[in-house]
Amino acid sequence: MQAKKKILVAGLGEVGSAVYQVARESGRFEVYGYDIDPSKTVNQLGEVPVPIDFLHVAVPYSQRFIDIVSSYVEKLKPRAVFIHSTVAPGTTRRVYEKLGIPTVYTPVRGKHPNLKQHLYFWPKWVASLPESFAEEAGRHLEEMGLKVKRADKPESLELAKLWETVYRAIMIASWQELHRASAKFEASLPVIAEFIAEVHEVLKDRPVYFPDYIGGHCLIPNTVILNSTFPSKLFEFVLESNEQRRKELQDERVKREVEELKKIFLKLTKPDYYSGGI
Repeated sequence: MQAKKKILVAGLGEVGSAVYQVARESGRFEVYGYDIDPSKTVNQLGEVPVPIDFLHVAVPYSQRFIDIVSSYVEKLKPRAVFIHSTVAPGTTRRVYEKLGIPTVYTPVRGKHPNLKQHLYFWPKWVASLPESFAEEAGRHLEEMGLKVKRADKPESLELAKLWETVYRAIMIASWQELHRASAKFEASLPVIAEFIAEVHEVLKDRPVYFPDYIGGHCLIPNTVILNSTFPSKLFEFVLESNEQRRKELQDERVKREVEELKKIFLKLTKPDYYSGGI
């Protein structure tokens, strides 16, 4: 019987723990999981047999990201690296150029805290350096039980992942600004939203968002990443508007109007997606 491939998931936050669970549930691999946080880690690095076949990286992006990945590669001697983290464009290529082993970018899509379920729902896009490794990379993810689609180069997926989240932040920030305008003119924000929603129901191109403060792990951090590599007044507007909204929500009237808009938003979207279903 052929031995199972050995894989390690490095970083067991919401993304990494979902990847770890999917790999374990497939039953196809010898799976290890490590996090620098002792309360999250499954294994100690000393317990992982070296060399491993594949290193799956889900550590948060920072200026030290490439050095962190390099340290895991030095210790574990993987044959290839799979990066699931949201990263700045060009990061995967720099990792590949530094390490000289196949490096795959395969971003995660989904809503916290339902990432494991959403990993199965969305296609898992992959881009590989070198490109000749793409077929094996896709097959590995398919063996984990995931649907796979291939992209031409990692930069395409790095930017796509950032934009998928930043795009939503821009939409929310635009509704924050509309909320301010409605307050100035003493207009009804729900009436405006219902008016727009009628158009959206027909044309499907003018979604209604509720203008809450943007918290969480993705939208604002990813806006910061993108703005750091491609400075833009648009991204600066999102960051400034969101900070202004944080202060505005101390006003009970603002909080109440945001909740009214949230009800309209949930009628127009897939509420199951946000509550744990699909």
